[in-house]
Amino acid sequence: MNIFPGWYVVGATHVLLALIFGAAYSFGAFFASIQEGFGVGSSSAASVFSFTALIYYVVGVFSGSLADRISTRRVIAMGIVSLALGFAIASVVTDSLAGFLVAFCSLVGLGVGLVYVPAVTAVQRWFVRHRSRASGLALAGTGLGTFIGPVVAGLLMEHMSWQATMRCFALAIAVVGLAMAMLLKGRPEEAGLYPDGAPAAPGAAHLPPPSGLSLAQAVRGGRFWWYFGAILLGSVGLFAALVHIHPYARQHGLSSTAGNLLIGLVGAGNILGRLLLGGLGDRLGPGRLLMCLTLMLALLNGVWLGATSFPALALFAVLFGAANGGCISLYPALAATWFGTVNLGAILGALYVAVGIAAMAGGSLAGWLFDAYGSYSVAIAVSAGCALLSTACIARARRHEKSGSD
Repeated sequence: MNIFPGWYVVGATHVLLALIFGAAYSFGAFFASIQEGFGVGSSSAASVFSFTALIYYVVGVFSGSLADRISTRRVIAMGIVSLALGFAIASVVTDSLAGFLVAFCSLVGLGVGLVYVPAVTAVQRWFVRHRSRASGLALAGTGLGTFIGPVVAGLLMEHMSWQATMRCFALAIAVVGLAMAMLLKGRPEEAGLYPDGAPAAPGAAHLPPPSGLSLAQAVRGGRFWWYFGAILLGSVGLFAALVHIHPYARQHGLSSTAGNLLIGLVGAGNILGRLLLGGLGDRLGPGRLLMCLTLMLALLNGVWLGATSFPALALFAVLFGAANGGCISLYPALAATWFGTVNLGAILGALYVAVGIAAMAGGSLAGWLFDAYGSYSVAIAVSAGCALLSTACIARARRHEKSGSD
């Protein structure tokens, strides 16, 4: 049985995303040790993760464009080397938080940024008919890594120092990451294939080049900005829930263990949504399904608003995570449908800036509203409103599609 090589690209991307986000989000497991080792407060230690996240979202703008012009494999390999060096060098900087900050934030942030957008873009180029399914399977690696990375780091630190644990991470990142990078071809044309596996026509000297807009053409069109707004507004609620579902549960008399479990359930639902809902987009159309899932996010915030018991909050956490996971898997697939694949790396990198803004704004906005009103009700209502506005933005972007305008 011949397997279409595009599915190897999906598998390699899944592992790469699990690796880079498992590494990035393992920082939570190192948090207390770093804080104690450098003798700093929580805000100083937390700034390491915040700066790292900011760097990799910014780098994504440039890495996508770079991978459009040179080998995707080379850009991803450079990212893996940077990520491994970040962990290795940070593990030997023990006398200065500033030095640790420079080593970890700059190299890990650069590494994640160089891998994420080029790998996700490659998957979109290998598929048309099964693009949403392939995207969902590949992006499920993000959720898997987010779940496994901190757990593995915690288990290792039961037997060794946090510095030795970081060096173990560096070795694993280099070995596994470079192996996966070698499996990844950025375009089906590199293997003499069309997307979805159709061979080149007999006697054809060259495959037709992929079509699509340049980044400059995309940003001049209204559809890009409506879609940017949809991704930003749709992502706000996810980060608000991840940050604040624990204190919300504690406010309603649940234990800290229950609060942590709810965060885990959001993550588990997110993985299931990416795995199961992506393929549905191939049948219903990614734009239509994305609208439905974003509207569901608004409705689920209403469930959260009335949930005070653990079973009700657990149901919310799983369903909310699943709907968000489906949205995340559809964002790149819909971008490929609307803007084409020839410059998709640059376009996706620019669109994902919206997620970076949402990551910084979501948790902070909900916390500010809680401080102002003494309750999470207003913050949850704002999250619901953001989801409704996101649905409207998607509808407006789809109207461009139907009218044939950009």
